[in-house]
Amino acid sequence: MKWTCPFCGSENETKDYRCEVCGKKFRVSGGKLVEVKTRPPEYLISIFLILAFLLFNAALIGIEYASDPRLCTTCHQMEYYFHSWEESTHKGVKCYVCHYGTNPVDFIRGAYHSLSVLSEKPQVYRNLPANVSSDNCLACHGNITNVGYLNYKNLSFSHSNHLNGYKRGFLHLECVSCHREIVIGSHIAVKDTTCFVCHFYKTPEGLPITGCPSCHKSPSDNIELGNISFSHSLHLEKDIKCEFCHKEIIKFSGNMSLNCKQCHGDDDVLTKQLSDLEIHSVHVNSYKLDCVTCHETPEHKPKVDFEKCSLCHRGMNIRFQGPAVVNGNAVKLNGTLNETPYDVPISSP
Repeated sequence: MKWTCPFCGSENETKDYRCEVCGKKFRVSGGKLVEVKTRPPEYLISIFLILAFLLFNAALIGIEYASDPRLCTTCHQMEYYFHSWEESTHKGVKCYVCHYGTNPVDFIRGAYHSLSVLSEKPQVYRNLPANVSSDNCLACHGNITNVGYLNYKNLSFSHSNHLNGYKRGFLHLECVSCHREIVIGSHIAVKDTTCFVCHFYKTPEGLPITGCPSCHKSPSDNIELGNISFSHSLHLEKDIKCEFCHKEIIKFSGNMSLNCKQCHGDDDVLTKQLSDLEIHSVHVNSYKLDCVTCHETPEHKPKVDFEKCSLCHRGMNIRFQGPAVVNGNAVKLNGTLNETPYDVPISSP
C-alpha cells in the first residue's frame, strides 16, 4: 500500500509508515497520518537529572526529619532525656550519630529501627537503655585515650587505664558504662555508682580492689578538729592504713536476684551457669546496661572512727568540739557536710 509523506510529499510503500526520503515516522490517528515524535538523548538525560535532583533533596529532607530527636519522642517516653540533650554540649549532634554511627549503613539501621515499631512483636525485655557504642564516642573523642590523668571530683582518673583490657579479669568497660547519668545540661554525666561497683564488689573487708591511693590522694592540708590539727601525711608515713581510721567504707543495698527477675522474669536463663566474662559480655558490652540494674546499689561515704584514736593516743583526753575545718572551710565528715557541733571525748581505755 502506497502512502504519501505529509512532511516531504514523497510516496512510500513501507508498512511501518517511516518515510524513505526524510526518515520521519508516522502513525495513523483518526484516519490521518500523525508524526511520531522522538526525543533526543539530551532530553532524556535532562529528565533523569531533574528526577535525581528531586529524589536527592527528598532523601535529604527525609534524613533530616528521621534524625530529629523530636521524632524519637513520638514512640519513646524520653522527654527528660530529650531536654537533657537539648541543653547539653551534644545538642548539635543528631541521635543516629551516637546511637548508630555516621555511615549510610548505620543510618539505614536507624531507619529500620524507626519502621520496626510498626510491627507487632512481644516485648521480652523492659527498660533497656539506648545502645551507644564506644566506637561512636571515640570517633569524636578519640584523643581522650591519649590524655594522661584527669582530675574528677578531686580524684585522679585515666581513660586509657579503664578502656584498655579487662578489668578484674572479665569486665571490658564501655564509654557509657561510666558516662550514663542523664542530667539537665550534661546528658551523659559520669555515674559514680559504676565506679563503686567495680572497685568494691566482693572485695576483702570492703576495701577497694585498687587501694584507696589509686583514686584518692592524701590531703596536703591539715584538718582542724576542734583544738587539734590532724595531718593525713604524718599518719600515712607511719604506715597507718586508711581503713584503720575510716569505717563503713562501702555499703550495698538491694537484692541481685530480684533485679534479675525484673528483666528475665522466670526465664530459664536464670538457671544457666555462666561465667563472669559471659554475663558481663552480654549485659555490659551488648546491651550497655547500668551496673545497678543488676548489682546492689553501692554507697561510698566513709565515716571517721573516732574511737580508734584512743588506741594510739593513750592517756590523752581530747575533746572534738565544732565542725571539722580545713583552711577555714568546713569539710565533709561521715559523708555529709558537718554543720552541727559534735562532742566526742577520747581518753585512755
